[in-house]
Amino acid sequence: MKRKICSLLLCVAMAVGLLAGCGDGNGDSAGDISGDNDNQESGNDSDSADDKTDSEEIITINMCTFGWGNVSDYKLVQDAINEISREEIGVEVNLTMLDVSQWVEQQSLLMSGSEPIDLLYSSGSIATGVSQGTWMELDDLYEEYGQGIAQELDQEFLEASRINGHIYGIPCQGEFANARTIAYRKDIVEELGLDVSNVKTLDDWVPIMEAVKEAYPDMDGFATNSGSSQAQWLGYNWDSLTDNFGVLMDYGAEATVVNVYETEEYENLVRTMRAWYEAGYVAKDTATETESINSLLGAGRVFSTIGTGKPGDEEESTNGAGVPIGHIDLTEALSVTTNITGEMWGITSWSEEPEAAMKFLNLMYSNEEVATLLNYGIEGVHYSVQEDGSFNYLEGQDITSCTYHPQILMFWPNSFIGGFWDGDDPNCPEETKVFNEEARKSIALGFSYDNANVINEVAACQNVVQQYQIALDAGAVDVDTVLPEFRQALKDAGIDKIIAEKQSQLDDWMAQKGE
Repeated sequence: MKRKICSLLLCVAMAVGLLAGCGDGNGDSAGDISGDNDNQESGNDSDSADDKTDSEEIITINMCTFGWGNVSDYKLVQDAINEISREEIGVEVNLTMLDVSQWVEQQSLLMSGSEPIDLLYSSGSIATGVSQGTWMELDDLYEEYGQGIAQELDQEFLEASRINGHIYGIPCQGEFANARTIAYRKDIVEELGLDVSNVKTLDDWVPIMEAVKEAYPDMDGFATNSGSSQAQWLGYNWDSLTDNFGVLMDYGAEATVVNVYETEEYENLVRTMRAWYEAGYVAKDTATETESINSLLGAGRVFSTIGTGKPGDEEESTNGAGVPIGHIDLTEALSVTTNITGEMWGITSWSEEPEAAMKFLNLMYSNEEVATLLNYGIEGVHYSVQEDGSFNYLEGQDITSCTYHPQILMFWPNSFIGGFWDGDDPNCPEETKVFNEEARKSIALGFSYDNANVINEVAACQNVVQQYQIALDAGAVDVDTVLPEFRQALKDAGIDKIIAEKQSQLDDWMAQKGE
């Protein structure tokens, strides 16, 4: 589940981030990634010496990612993993888990080569990092040390993550497709005896919102965004090609890049939202709302929103909001490149131990015990195992007091094999694999766009989107007046140049594939 980062945290990170470097969240600097753990409780240096054999030296690698939630015990988890990895592959890890705000602020620094990192998590398109020289080509390393990954990861999706024909990162196991859904308060629908089985479109949803508004006049029928973020409409039934500044329409059926904001589909969406806003279904302050959608749903302030359809989505949404949430699919599931490359692990081009890093990445991907430690920490310390095999907090413990509970598992290489939390569907991993296989595939699946040649135009268009799109998507402004302004501002910012660059790169990629 993607969550938004509040501006206050970002301001704090900007103030201290450059001084802190790539720290572990406890005041240590970026330089401590080097593997010198003399000042850390883990005592890895002495442990490593004890575990060395006459025939093989234990190699230490440095790994960096972020943690959402309380992960203050991550060094204990690191030590437990090292007990396994030293014996299995002769490698131990020096793990750094940054606070999310630190990660956002320092990601560019981490990818610059200024820190001694071997394994690094990548969020977003990996293509830009490849063009900047961040990532090491992994073809030979994967062939020699990636057998466990090959058994777990569908090779179709590994192939789709290649850049210029080469492997630079391993996708995190997860849903490689999604649909657009209406997410709604299932308990309220059941309480009012409403039938949602025939809802297929946004228009079909209006009578449901009317009934809820009558019963709960203080509850808003719909929220289009939360945290003042870009709404989730984009990608509704098209391939965003990374940033939505030039997309493939009709579920990526044809390789013609178009300006989605100029399309009839987008205009229909914002006109629908305007009609809902004027009818009172959308809150008047929705365009400036800063509270998360889960909080709004859980507090009874909002009845429904746009959601992402995939296996386990209802359980995930219910756990996040704390109230029963149902989902209704509005679109087919579509698989696009960013579904695959959005969460990846790579080896840095400056790594001094690339073989050991690949061995450890393979272990994270294929070893159930290691995956469970990454997901949930140490049994008896951070969770207990219930009779049905699910995990839950220890007695007297909750999400605020548990000292290792990352909350977001999608950034680990393979969370599928690492147990399941109470309330989650234990069959979700297998269902997700089937979902991935059966999803509709964009014609550009595997194409990674490099924006280096239009980086200034991309930045300018992002500013325009921030200025106009949230209000348009929320229905908070007059479409006849603001949509033309929005479209012109994008043109002035250079969206046509971005689209031309994307089309050129896509044409070259298609030609190389022989299509």
